[in-house]
Amino acid sequence: MKIFFLLFPFLVFSQQQVAKGVVKDKDTNSPVPYVNISILESRVGTSSNDDGSYSLNINKEDVDKNVHLSSLGYKDTTLTVTSFTKLKTIYLQPLAEELDEVVITEKFEEEFMVIKPFQKKDLYGGFGNGKRPWQIGLYFPYDSLYDDTKYINTVKVRISKGFSSRRKASKFRVRLYSISQDSLPGQDLISESIIVTTTKKQKEVEVDLSTYNIVFPNNGLFVVLEGLAIPFNEYKWNYTMTDSKGKKKKVKDDIGYVPSFRAFLANYNKFLVVHYGNGKWWKYAVPHHKDNKQWVPAISLTLSN
Repeated sequence: MKIFFLLFPFLVFSQQQVAKGVVKDKDTNSPVPYVNISILESRVGTSSNDDGSYSLNINKEDVDKNVHLSSLGYKDTTLTVTSFTKLKTIYLQPLAEELDEVVITEKFEEEFMVIKPFQKKDLYGGFGNGKRPWQIGLYFPYDSLYDDTKYINTVKVRISKGFSSRRKASKFRVRLYSISQDSLPGQDLISESIIVTTTKKQKEVEVDLSTYNIVFPNNGLFVVLEGLAIPFNEYKWNYTMTDSKGKKKKVKDDIGYVPSFRAFLANYNKFLVVHYGNGKWWKYAVPHHKDNKQWVPAISLTLSN
């Protein structure tokens, strides 16, 4: 098979090219880190780095598609792949809307309640970040038992031991969302970007959210973990895959991104799990292959008064 290389759209058409640039705030001209950049209707994507820079391989079959950019605190932006490859700087428009759920009243932490929807024996497998940025989340419904401890104090996340997750440090983002009318994540409840850094071999991480004074909403909330496809999280691995004809093929030095998040198995549809990919939210309802149970991210909350 002949392989052709495309350097620019006005030169020779290629099988793959690399789009490089930087994402900036339209109002302040400052770089925007950790932007989710995905080619719609494909499995290709990346995240902008700490300095807002990005690099994305564009395959031949994706040149007629669109690129979707999304980030906390900014309006989603969609560009054609052709436009995306030409631009060296992409500007995102900050959201002007205010967040309704930020509480400004003083609180006193004397009582705590842990919302842990699983037991250790239920932990099984995990959610891998794969080759592109994505988000996985769990819905926590409201309960009147929370009335005396209504503030969100901490979020605890379990890190999977698979996919090299504990072999190196990693970064991911924690987000809280309201629930929309279609039972999917709606508005961010915290405007600040909460980036969590794990250390090598770390099994779990507890994120302190007490300073934000977020009251548990009456209609519940989503706790969402956002994987970042950045060089800091990159690793290479070898594996064997089976194609559609049943033929096995060894793949070497394929690229993936840490971390992976622990999961637990629960009765099907007992929990509302969501994931974000290809520029939209989906309800995640992939059953476990053996017993028809549901994969659920192992996330727990601690509330305080």
